[in-house]
Amino acid sequence: MRERVFIVTVVEERKRDIWTPRDRAEEMRELVSSTGCDIGGETIVKLREVNPRYYLGKGKVEEIKEKVQETDSQVVIFSQDLSPAQQLNIEEEIGIKTLDRTQLILDIFAHHARGAEGKLQVELAQLRYLLPRLKGKGILLSRLGGGIGTRGPGEKKLEIDRRRIRKRIEKLLEELKEVKRRRFALRKRRQSNEIPAVALVGYTNAGKTTLLNRLTKSNQLSSDSMFTTLDPVSRIYYLPGRQKILLLDTVGFLNELPHHLIEAFKATLEEASSANLILHVLDISHPVYKKREFAVYKVLEEIGAKDIPVVTVLNKIDLLPKERIDILKVSYPQGVFLSAIKGYGIEELVNRIKEFLSSYESWLQLYLPRDKIHLVKLLPRDKIIELCSKNGGLYLRARVNLATREKFYQKLRG
Repeated sequence: MRERVFIVTVVEERKRDIWTPRDRAEEMRELVSSTGCDIGGETIVKLREVNPRYYLGKGKVEEIKEKVQETDSQVVIFSQDLSPAQQLNIEEEIGIKTLDRTQLILDIFAHHARGAEGKLQVELAQLRYLLPRLKGKGILLSRLGGGIGTRGPGEKKLEIDRRRIRKRIEKLLEELKEVKRRRFALRKRRQSNEIPAVALVGYTNAGKTTLLNRLTKSNQLSSDSMFTTLDPVSRIYYLPGRQKILLLDTVGFLNELPHHLIEAFKATLEEASSANLILHVLDISHPVYKKREFAVYKVLEEIGAKDIPVVTVLNKIDLLPKERIDILKVSYPQGVFLSAIKGYGIEELVNRIKEFLSSYESWLQLYLPRDKIHLVKLLPRDKIIELCSKNGGLYLRARVNLATREKFYQKLRG
């Protein structure tokens, strides 16, 4: 049976924010819908001052209680994070399960975590969130029985205590450290093989995975729900001229993604921060695409990727009229406009990637037999680092861009 959720979108008036109350309410609806729950009702609360006990004023909590009863909702979800005490007090006052935004996001993460790494990261984030909430009458523990906010790996019985959770967190950190070590080794191997990496980043549900599938003809799971991709996905792709690159799909970003969730997914997000080029996939059909674009750049800065070259990929143009696209092209003169689902604009994107990586240099080290010595003329003299005679041929070491390297190998094979 699908749970009925009552959404409370809170806007703190003292905070300056480019996101309007309506924007925040719309995103909360999208997040809740991603869990498979029904929305029974919602309210927007403008908050002047935070109440330490209830976060909102007691009168407002009583008003929400009445609306919850009118809509027959089973869960209340707040758009802001609540302290453990506030969450417990509100829950006791209203009388039904009360969650905050972080728990909602964790529930969606738990639903989509399929690979071993994603499950580890989600469980770590869940337990870190749960630890300070093991108090009071055990209400927060007892909700581990089912429904929204309860999904995910890890022990799920009432006897879970702080000591056992801390031990589990330590074990998860060790396992993730090993994941990070393996990922670092893979990156070093990739770098030693000098395969340029192109990372796809973007707001959740922007179409990154659909674009990856379109480019590489793979069938990675994609959907309209948020955070479909949690585990990093990599695919080899050959640009025109057989230039080999690695395409990396990453977890979707979110406005004000809770810091400890960024920490939990650091190993995954590091893929973006070590790439040679970032494709920022932007759902240009979304009403607040500009604000989502800003949120993505904020996360890129947090993970140390702000200095990596970025190509803005304006996706879902099939949902816009031509006149609107023409106007947007003035605002994004360097952007690539495409539809990953329909395949429009893919060729332009591939050419743009090739153009950006044309200056990427890699080592060319090989022995040229006597009948191939003339191929040295294909290389710029200033790029040849070492050239010496050996067994009637030449030993060659040069630092050249990808296009020159591929052209050289084509002639060598021919």
